[in-house]
Amino acid sequence: MSARVVSSAVVAGFLVAAASATAQEDIAVSFSGSATLVNDYTFRGISQTGEAPAVQAGISAAIGSVYLGTWGSSLDFGSVDADDRATAEVDLFGGVATSLGGAADIDLGVFYYLYPGGGFDGYDFVEFALGVSRGVGNVSAGVSAAYSPDFFGDSGSAIYLGGSLGLDIPTAPLSLSASLGRQSIDDNDAFGTPDYVDYSIGASLSTMGLSLGAAAVGTNLDESDCFGGDPLCKTRIVLSLGMEL
Repeated sequence: MSARVVSSAVVAGFLVAAASATAQEDIAVSFSGSATLVNDYTFRGISQTGEAPAVQAGISAAIGSVYLGTWGSSLDFGSVDADDRATAEVDLFGGVATSLGGAADIDLGVFYYLYPGGGFDGYDFVEFALGVSRGVGNVSAGVSAAYSPDFFGDSGSAIYLGGSLGLDIPTAPLSLSASLGRQSIDDNDAFGTPDYVDYSIGASLSTMGLSLGAAAVGTNLDESDCFGGDPLCKTRIVLSLGMEL
């Protein structure tokens, strides 16, 4: 069964579950959306735009604990994408987010990453993710795991393990965050890098529906190990300006 069929089946299942829940009790549907401009779009520490700016937007809906949504970004793979010019990434996602009696929050979801405009079918992939988080006062912490049976570029199975910390400053609309993760890939030659560690540390300021962020983002890969000698994996400062819709 293809990733596209798997994703469609899962999304359909979420819709059926949501409809059933709505029929049993009066559950409100909530919507959220955002639009963001970044000076560089990075995915797990690696630039997806050749270190150039990107425009991003997303929208999601929640019915009880079930959520569905889509998110997209402009991108530029440069020489890595010389023959198949994918110019955008579109993500479809759905899942269930619930709380274990206040002890922890659990999020179980599926993500389907599509790259329209690229002629190489190996770009699109599906990923199944599990996240567990806990907040105490103005501090939050979380761990996550994601598995793809056939990762980007037909590079075989892949596992991503990550952890994050967050701190809300109580006297200002300011929050600090840090994350650390490890990406392991079955066929490193097909993907273009060895297994690697990515990291980020940053801050964001939110007011009147707008958010301004800055973060140091990167990986532990040398340039020689990054797609045959590309600077896309080095540490960089990512700036963002976002708006809630």
